[in-house]
Amino acid sequence: MIESKLKLELLQHCRHDWMNKLQMIKGNLELTNIERATQIIDELVIESRQEALLTGLGTPRFSEWLLTYNWYRPGPLKLGYEFTERMKIPESYDSLLLQWAKKTAAAVDKALNTPSDQELYFLFEQQEESFSIVVEYEGEPLQSTPEDIIQEPEDAKVEWIQDSSTSFSIKLTFDYPVPRVKV
Repeated sequence: MIESKLKLELLQHCRHDWMNKLQMIKGNLELTNIERATQIIDELVIESRQEALLTGLGTPRFSEWLLTYNWYRPGPLKLGYEFTERMKIPESYDSLLLQWAKKTAAAVDKALNTPSDQELYFLFEQQEESFSIVVEYEGEPLQSTPEDIIQEPEDAKVEWIQDSSTSFSIKLTFDYPVPRVKV
């Protein structure tokens, strides 16, 4: 019963988002703003392709969380993501990525000084024997340094690319095969 309610709630959010986007297109067409309507359609195509890459990632819980975070977000932090190509991550990384991403988003959200929206962005890259996730933030100053608030995940090579109170970029690289399972 609970699972059915959750599925229906997800579908309701999806339908609401699509109706808003269709109304934007319709409104622009009614105003004969064809260029803006076309631009919105192009943005929807890109967004749908990115969502398809996320849902095909192979990490169902992590993908669901990333896909729906902005629907349920508790604070001003919004999440974004981008894939440069289709990729597959072993499902055994699902829990590790989910827990790390949840902790990271909560820590950044808590460190924000502003009620206005800020974005944390996940960029996915696949190499031959590994995959990487670059996590970027640029916006209002954080209350702490990124290195103080972000825990580095086990099983990842971590590279801090940029680190300041208003922006950071961290690259996590995970080698294949699968990570160790804690018992």
